[in-house]
Amino acid sequence: MANLTKESKRTGPLKSLKVIEIANVVAGPFAGSLLADYGADVIKIEMPGVGDPFRQFLPQKDGESLRWATMARNKRCVTLDLRNEKGKDLFLQLVKDADLVLENFRPGTIEKWGIGFDVMKAVNPKIVLARISGYGQDGPYREKAGFGTPATAYSGYTALQGYEDRAPVSPPVALADLMAGMFAVMGGVSSVLAIINGDQAKGQVVDVSLYEPLVRVLESQIADYSINETKPVREPMSTSVASPSYIHKTKDNKWVIIGASTQKTWERLTEVMEMPELLKDPRFITNPDRVKHNDQLVSIIDQWTAKLSMKELVNLLDDGGVPAGPVNEMDDIFSDPHFIARNSIKKVDHPIFGMLDIPNIFPKFSETHCEIRHLGQGVGAFNEEVYKGDLGLSDEEYNQLMKEKII
Repeated sequence: MANLTKESKRTGPLKSLKVIEIANVVAGPFAGSLLADYGADVIKIEMPGVGDPFRQFLPQKDGESLRWATMARNKRCVTLDLRNEKGKDLFLQLVKDADLVLENFRPGTIEKWGIGFDVMKAVNPKIVLARISGYGQDGPYREKAGFGTPATAYSGYTALQGYEDRAPVSPPVALADLMAGMFAVMGGVSSVLAIINGDQAKGQVVDVSLYEPLVRVLESQIADYSINETKPVREPMSTSVASPSYIHKTKDNKWVIIGASTQKTWERLTEVMEMPELLKDPRFITNPDRVKHNDQLVSIIDQWTAKLSMKELVNLLDDGGVPAGPVNEMDDIFSDPHFIARNSIKKVDHPIFGMLDIPNIFPKFSETHCEIRHLGQGVGAFNEEVYKGDLGLSDEEYNQLMKEKII
């Protein structure tokens, strides 16, 4: 087992931040994971004997979730039945000296448990509550079941992916949940900072929906529809904004993406291709021209890339200052020299899996260095440390709570 001693050695820019995470599965736990990465003391609360359903997610080895190791890293996992009166009291004791609470239940759930924001701020007026839900805390869909895949489709994002003659393609990762987690971190930390700076005297609710962070990244499509009433075309890559920007096959059956979408990079590409005549071709003179004739341009570039190996092509484009790169698969990133040099994937010892490769902490900080102190632990692994150490419960009180299955 990892060393579960009191985490006084936390490092990172948020090491003075205390966070209580009452969230399951992806969005809220991902927000907590990022905060823990940056040094925050994140106390993750799970149901006794059950734990976060995320613990059962695939992929697994020997019945243990490989993803849990990363999702719960650096957190202090405790168990607590929030629906019980004694559990509620313990929770509020934790809230008293916390800065931020994360929750991602359906709107109204924590109010039913008797631990809504009004109850929290009664014991800590400066507490910030970041609430993540499918469709937000108000509006006609507030109580609609909110999972990431339907929320992604609802946002308008899914309709953009794929091919016009086929069904839209949903992202292969939990994009809505992950984006919502990031927005919860930004909103939560911003709110805490406003209190620290004296701009805000009391805490507030940060209302994050799963669909709206994706709406935020559709700024181009929304503005275009607003002014021109243009509905975006479903396509595998965005070719309606700038060209050339596409994925091309090489002689050795690899794929390389070329993003020469500005005028200067387009001019550099024609130099690398040794086709200066393309600059005078009326189909390709300006970016609007190239977008209009994108299919013809893609075909020309396809014929050129098919004569080169992936390595030859990338080297030529790099030397010519053209933004490009290989379309890496999983085995590629494990052997890529840049990944290795930046330690983008880090080996960490896990009590069950042994040495496990996981994403490192991003971004890197030049002064407030962050560390992976431990990977995701078992259900209630930090119970004694938090309840006896932080809250000062006696052995008798602790054992009684265990007996009653409150923790």
